[in-house]
Amino acid sequence: MSSVYNALIKAGKKNETISALSFSWQSISIEWKIISIVLGLLFIVIVNQLVGRVLRTQMNENAAIITTNLSDAVASYLASKDVLQLKTTVTKYARLRRVAYVFIRDREGKVIAHSLATLSPELQEALTSDQDRQVSQRKLTLEGKPVYETREPILDGQLGSAHIGIWADAVERDIYQALFLFVWPITLGLFAAVIIVAVLARSLTRALRRQIELRLGSQATSTHPLE
Repeated sequence: MSSVYNALIKAGKKNETISALSFSWQSISIEWKIISIVLGLLFIVIVNQLVGRVLRTQMNENAAIITTNLSDAVASYLASKDVLQLKTTVTKYARLRRVAYVFIRDREGKVIAHSLATLSPELQEALTSDQDRQVSQRKLTLEGKPVYETREPILDGQLGSAHIGIWADAVERDIYQALFLFVWPITLGLFAAVIIVAVLARSLTRALRRQIELRLGSQATSTHPLE
């Protein structure tokens, strides 16, 4: 009678051990799912902010480089008063991707060449002499759409200034596309890694449970051999 009782006690302990192990895995699994989701969302937010800021800065620098090239290209035409070549150069730069408009001011502040049919009052706003000698960027509206304008002085402002407007929507669209191509593959890769780890952990847990069952079963058999 005592042998049967001891066998039942050990079997109960075996079931408790296996159940406790299974319950512990389920608890850890839920916690890891929550942690993975939180870390994934946090990763997406941080990378979006950092990469978006870097891309926006890079695009601003590219706009400044293009405006500098325009300033250098039209300097000789302004000095020689070659209006035809000046307008041809302005038209050429206006065809670049994301460019909304291009115009050139002389040192008196008069627009002598531009790529638009008509200039809006905001674009015709007069600039001070100090501003003419400095590289600057501003945000304005053209045809109801936001534009980032970069201004570059020509020969330190002695001949005027070159202006290039970039569509803000085009800039933001390019940034979102870059984020989509960069962030989502990495995020999916991280989630795939988490899933693989979870599957391996589940397999390891099952193998460990089988080992416990076999060991407890062998101990029960050796302690109470069949008569």
